[in-house]
Amino acid sequence: MSIPEIIVLLLIYSGMLIFFLVPSAKKESEKVHKEQSTFPFIFKDNLAKMFFQKKAVLALALFGIALFSIHSVFAGAEWHYNAHSGYPPISYGSSALFTMSGTIIYTAMLSLALGYVRTIKSMKNAK
Repeated sequence: MSIPEIIVLLLIYSGMLIFFLVPSAKKESEKVHKEQSTFPFIFKDNLAKMFFQKKAVLALALFGIALFSIHSVFAGAEWHYNAHSGYPPISYGSSALFTMSGTIIYTAMLSLALGYVRTIKSMKNAK
C-alpha cells in the first residue's frame, strides 16, 4: 500500500471517528462549570460526554472493524504466500500487531485531541 492510499484511509477513518464521537449540537447542553472550573475536571467531563452517547457505539464498531480488517488482510496475505510460494513458511504476525497497535495509538491520540479541543472551547465559552 502506497503512502497516498494510507493518507486517504487515515482521513476517512479520522473523519468518521470524529463524526461519531462529537456530540450533536442539539444534544449539547450548555452546562457551565462554576464550582470546579479546572482544566482536568472539564477535560474528564468532555471525554465522558464523548464516549457515553449513542453515536459512540458506532465509533466502537468502526474501531473493531478496522482492527478485524487489519488482522484479516495480514492473515490472508500470510496464507496466500505460504500456500502458493513453495518457500519456507513465513509469518506476518508481528507486522499485523505493529499495525494494529499503531491504529490503537492513533485512535487514542485522536480521541484525546478531540477532548482537548472541546475543553478549550468550553472554557472559552464559560468566560
